[in-house]
Amino acid sequence: MNIDIKCPNCGEELQVVSAAGLEGRNFECPKCHQQSAIKNCLPKYSLKVDGENYQLHFGRQWIGRKREGNTAEVQIPDETRFMSKKHAIIELRCTPNGIECTFEEHGKNPTSKEGIELIEDDIIYLNINDCLTLGGKKMYLANEFE
Repeated sequence: MNIDIKCPNCGEELQVVSAAGLEGRNFECPKCHQQSAIKNCLPKYSLKVDGENYQLHFGRQWIGRKREGNTAEVQIPDETRFMSKKHAIIELRCTPNGIECTFEEHGKNPTSKEGIELIEDDIIYLNINDCLTLGGKKMYLANEFE
């Protein structure tokens, strides 16, 4: 499977063959001949919540309720406090089948995907535009080039 990337130097749109760990590799652009890290050329993934984008990075990251002293990498305001400070782990990674996003539930209050409730320790795959509801907040997985 191929993954679309964009050279950060000249903007050339390219395709690379997907592979495990691809996000940790470098490549030379065939147009401008500059070396770049592939992770800087991949589409940017985010969670869209209430019109805001919360940037995700490749690898594992905690998402949770925004609160002073919280160590979650992605912190989302939740006045209802139904979202835990460390509610779930999202992982983005390259595989031979393309870019994969998983969601691992750890919240004390219910989370649902497309209206189906998850239970603690569930691990599910997310696709672009999937709707998650954490603590009453609806969020959607999005990707786009910068």
